[in-house]
Amino acid sequence: MTVVPKIGFGQDARWAAGGSADGGPLDRALLGGDPAVRVPEACWLDGGAAWLRIEGRDLSYPIVLLGSMGAWIEPDYRTSFPFGSVVRVRLYAGDVEIGPLSAVLVLQSMGLRGPLIGLSFEDGTPSRAAGQIRDVLRALVDAGTAKAAAASLFRPSATDAGHVREIIDDPRRVRNILGFLLRRKGVVRRAAESAPPLCVMLSEVGAGTVTWFGIKGWSEDAAVEIAGQNSVFRFNVRADEVRPGELVSALPARVERLRKSLMQRGVEADLTARFLHPEWLHIPPIEAEVVDVSFSGLRMALTRGHPPLLPRHKLSLELPDGDDGVVHLRGEVRSVSVVDGADTQLCSVHVTAARREDERRWLRLVSRILHATTYGGTAWQAELWDLFDSSGYFNLSGRRPEHFEAIKPSFLTMAQKAAAVPHLLYNVACLSEHGIEGNFSIMKPYHSTWMIHQLAKRPKSASNLSSRQVLRDMFTRCFEHAMADPECRWIIAYAEAHVAWNERSLFEFARARHETGHVLSLPFRLMGVDARAAPRAPREAGGPIEIGEPTPGEQAALLGLLCATSPRMYAEALDLVPGRLGMGPCVERWRSAGLERERVLLVARQHGEPLAVAVLELGELGTNLFRLLDSIRIFPMRPGGDAALGPLLDAACGWFRSHDRKSFIYFGERGKLTFDGPAGLHDLGEGRLWIVARELVPEFVEHVYRLTEPKPR
Repeated sequence: MTVVPKIGFGQDARWAAGGSADGGPLDRALLGGDPAVRVPEACWLDGGAAWLRIEGRDLSYPIVLLGSMGAWIEPDYRTSFPFGSVVRVRLYAGDVEIGPLSAVLVLQSMGLRGPLIGLSFEDGTPSRAAGQIRDVLRALVDAGTAKAAAASLFRPSATDAGHVREIIDDPRRVRNILGFLLRRKGVVRRAAESAPPLCVMLSEVGAGTVTWFGIKGWSEDAAVEIAGQNSVFRFNVRADEVRPGELVSALPARVERLRKSLMQRGVEADLTARFLHPEWLHIPPIEAEVVDVSFSGLRMALTRGHPPLLPRHKLSLELPDGDDGVVHLRGEVRSVSVVDGADTQLCSVHVTAARREDERRWLRLVSRILHATTYGGTAWQAELWDLFDSSGYFNLSGRRPEHFEAIKPSFLTMAQKAAAVPHLLYNVACLSEHGIEGNFSIMKPYHSTWMIHQLAKRPKSASNLSSRQVLRDMFTRCFEHAMADPECRWIIAYAEAHVAWNERSLFEFARARHETGHVLSLPFRLMGVDARAAPRAPREAGGPIEIGEPTPGEQAALLGLLCATSPRMYAEALDLVPGRLGMGPCVERWRSAGLERERVLLVARQHGEPLAVAVLELGELGTNLFRLLDSIRIFPMRPGGDAALGPLLDAACGWFRSHDRKSFIYFGERGKLTFDGPAGLHDLGEGRLWIVARELVPEFVEHVYRLTEPKPR
């Protein structure tokens, strides 16, 4: 547990402790550094590092989680364990034998690992046995076969308060969910109150049937719970056919998805929070262990001797940020549960940063805790260019590596700047002992929209990270970063239309959930425009075309056109709506961070009537290798408006040249327009603008998680 100096609440003194398991800075813990100086309270163990034997049984079981408070083993789906009963156990690690110890058999879901069978030591562990367990853990940690785990894993979960439930009854979606959960472990909750829970595995999904593999004893109707990436799925299963160790049921008519509303995913932390009790301000600040944390919430264990917290209590919290600083948070207690026999309160708290600088520290702190293989920061930026080259990124949209040399200095400089503005720009690198394995970036180009871009992955790696894990970890981190922003309503991507990964991840998801109204995939033609092209001689057919700024009436007409012809999600996500057409708050946010961002509108008129309106945008050079923030969209306002494309592109070239841009992007979203544009116009191929609403992001993360499941051996 992180040591917290006893200083006055709110003082400016720096905390010396870090946020990692060894008390050191989290960067060092992530990237490797000094060895641990303290034995963790509990550890995940590699298979075969330690074993457990239950007296009266012949089998021994490898221990997967061990601490002085208990041990946990994997179910084998053949043995019936008498949950709730007391057994005698012995532990074995090398030549060391510990026990016998009294333990209570319990069954608990451990998130993505599936259910584990726990043996919780009764009445505390004898001091001699506790010392032996600590010595074993120290030796296993030194040998690299044990990894620190939070002591909170041995505590019951908090109540379901603050959760979101969704009922899914579309047969196609039900079957897709079951396919995603294939070969996952689950827990059977049987109807009889006295019946202990059982462990099962989803083994096969047919056209209308589902096969469940489990231990003997399951023959009646029951409810099954299986954990996904950030949700728990519940099914009511009717036993149609019972076989030895197996049950066949009809495809469930519906699935209940239980998702935490405060956080997408929480992981165990090794932190201490400090706060003043809102109703006992005269007592010293309270220090409580943070047992799990996410971007928008944390859970604290409040031990005996402290006044209790209640739901809706408002808190001001301080935590060490892992960089010798302090993060100040505002929190509201959302739920409270009591750990049986432990005199401990578990308090789930929704948190927000107190100030802008705290927001940045909090994002960095939680990112380091949540993600073990990815890093969001400035290190290794010099290797990024080699990654983009070797991954084939420079060959997308018909480009060649030499096309990107001009933007290389700006890109590498921008990658360094991004570390100071995680609320606008964030770069995620997946790391192994061999260096960078992949890169994924996300930025906030509009008021409530984040954009994912620049996905690159090494085709081959000498590390133990699989290609699927690299994709999964980078997607998870980017989407969780966006969801940590309370303003986030949309996540978008400009994706090449004929890339296999885009088809399976983005486009397939959009097609399957189009009816929800929360996801969209719109085609466009990507064109590169050379801003240095000379303007063409004006044509007189139909009369001269004049370019100028739109009047308020013409702006209103554009908004009306967009409302009538474009999906609501498109206009909302791109700030093409009343009040945000000029992107004022967004532009100010970028400029206050020292970054360029601008939007202007140009109208083409013929005989005083608007033919078309162009929306021009400018972004900081280097934010995207394809210059997607330096762009133009053209909206014909009436029949014949296509004739304005050439003059508007000519005017756009002049505007971009005045901002020191040599090229920009034209998004052809309204079909192929007829024009004889400048010679510097280059067709970069077909793409799709993908938009997903915040409400559907957890389901999309589940979708990516299913796609990146390890290949069966």
